[in-house]
Amino acid sequence: MNKRIVKLILAAAVFSLFAVPALSAEENGFIFRLSRELKAYGWNDEETGKFVIASHLMNWNALENGDAEMVALALHYCKQKQLRLMAEEQVQLAYHLGAMGVEMEALGFKRRNITITALGVSEQVAEKLRDRKNADNETGTGDMIRERIRDELCKEGLEEQQEKIMERLTKRVREGAGSQHRYAGAGH
Repeated sequence: MNKRIVKLILAAAVFSLFAVPALSAEENGFIFRLSRELKAYGWNDEETGKFVIASHLMNWNALENGDAEMVALALHYCKQKQLRLMAEEQVQLAYHLGAMGVEMEALGFKRRNITITALGVSEQVAEKLRDRKNADNETGTGDMIRERIRDELCKEGLEEQQEKIMERLTKRVREGAGSQHRYAGAGH
């Protein structure tokens, strides 16, 4: 009888873990589109569910028109290269890449340039996070992501627009973080 109770409790926990993210993802268009794109890239329900749960740390309203497909591609690229990120790190990376994409698009950059920049940033960030975990570095994840975006913009020959993009990106990130500084090392 104890095994039956444990199974029921476990089933209820698993159901609540996946039921809540599904409802919450539908509340936000960008997160819903992003989770759909991640599933199209082969992410399972557990991976997508963890991401959606962690996404509640940010206010995604500013990214409503963001390119969810580009962000999903960048996150999947990290996964393919076996650069493991925790869900909270994936969320911060996704938010920053989405905001970068919105700002670059507003400045007239082509989708191809935005995607190439996003892929470069995501790989650098994932490698830097891995190295940082090994070195026990205290630098904020958000600061580090913005630093990688700045470096990648320079690498792509976009120095002229870098300052404008970074200024607008920083403003958008601050709006997205809002009053929800729930996790350490947010770096805003």
